[in-house]
Amino acid sequence: MCSILQKLVERWFFFIMCASVKYNTRGPALIPRMKTKHRIYYIALFSVVLLGLIATGMFQFWPHSIESSNEWTLEKRSIHDVPIIKIPADSAIPERGDLSCRMHTCFDVYRCGFNPKNKIKVYIYSLKKYVDEYNMPVSHTISKEYNELLTAISDSDFYTDDINRACLFVPSIDVLNQNTLRIKEAAQALAQLSRWDRGTNHLLFNMLPGGPPDYNTALDVPRDRALLAGGGFSTWTYRQGYDVSVPVYSPLSAEVQLLNKGQGLRRYFLLSSQIALHPEYRSELEALQAENTESVLILDKCTNLSEGIPFIRKRCHKNLMFDYPQVLQEAIFCIVLRGTRLGQSVLSDVLQAGCIPVVIADSYVLPFSEVLDWKRASVVIPEEKMPELYHILQSIPQRQIEEMQRQARWFWEAYFQSMKAIAMATLKIINDRIYPYAATSYEEWNDPPEINKYFLFYIMTFSIKNVY
Repeated sequence: MCSILQKLVERWFFFIMCASVKYNTRGPALIPRMKTKHRIYYIALFSVVLLGLIATGMFQFWPHSIESSNEWTLEKRSIHDVPIIKIPADSAIPERGDLSCRMHTCFDVYRCGFNPKNKIKVYIYSLKKYVDEYNMPVSHTISKEYNELLTAISDSDFYTDDINRACLFVPSIDVLNQNTLRIKEAAQALAQLSRWDRGTNHLLFNMLPGGPPDYNTALDVPRDRALLAGGGFSTWTYRQGYDVSVPVYSPLSAEVQLLNKGQGLRRYFLLSSQIALHPEYRSELEALQAENTESVLILDKCTNLSEGIPFIRKRCHKNLMFDYPQVLQEAIFCIVLRGTRLGQSVLSDVLQAGCIPVVIADSYVLPFSEVLDWKRASVVIPEEKMPELYHILQSIPQRQIEEMQRQARWFWEAYFQSMKAIAMATLKIINDRIYPYAATSYEEWNDPPEINKYFLFYIMTFSIKNVY
């Protein structure tokens, strides 16, 4: 742009000089002399055109903030003194999530435009309190986890406070936990957003979808074309290449620091720590323990805890009590079974402990499976193969077990350990879709520091085809 303006300026001065040249007695001038009024007219015309081009260039490159909001500061995140938006009962409700949506059909990539840094710009709507006609809130106060997620985005290179330059829009409406929402009113609140446009280029984060009795595997709030970063997707509700499967965040990640125990043999070969399992699954696990008393530990909820001890931090087996999640570090393999929801926070706890997750949840879409190679850090077994579980795990070579333990711990450190890590991984995946020529490579996503170059060879040589 600057070079074009420079050339125009040079030509303008050249024209003025030529227009003022007179006939010379020694020969003809470069151009015929103009009449004075014509010369003034053309000079004025070119001056107006030049000034217009300069003004256009300044508008394009000068920072501007039409319709922009203030930065997502602590004041903006405060629930106190935020604007109250009343939603009429007859307000528009978005359509239910369009299962046919893909990036080329429901996402407007032209909003992202050309970016020399190959990085999308994300706008966060300012915080508002939505109430119904009776002044009843649509949802609970914004959660600590969602506040951390929005803060991470606002502190990143993805963030912009200019709504006109945004490629992606993130509502300040917290839909992480569907249990805290009024479904219809939450959908109406989304439709109130200034750039909603059927949810185009909007991103919603949800980790606990569905509700009793069926517990759907995707958020029940009607969201039309909005992308969903969801925990607990099944292959039936996951829109491949459009939605992003994310972990169910474990609050214990912030409360309990488990040091990296390293790789190698541990006290138990196989461990299960989940509570409130389906009776059929529990009976199969107990039968497995009966056959392998010394190497398998099946834990359950403690029933005799003293007052003041949180049950989430303890697990029991008969009369023995164990600290949780510390006990996970005592096992090589840890079972991750489906519960009322497909996505379970225990997966994060298991990875933090450097325990290899054994995922038994048919149709579950593992977190960030679009980019993470879960064969390097987990074992996935169909539910019908549970009776063969122990023998399948015994067939894995010790060298590969050690590499998988390291990979599991690294997955947690890079992508699971905080709401910030989850938010950044989600945005990077979407960014790679929009700028595929600058996308993060397989190695960058999956190789921990100082990766053992022989690990991939072991992965290729070992096959659990007997599982399938």
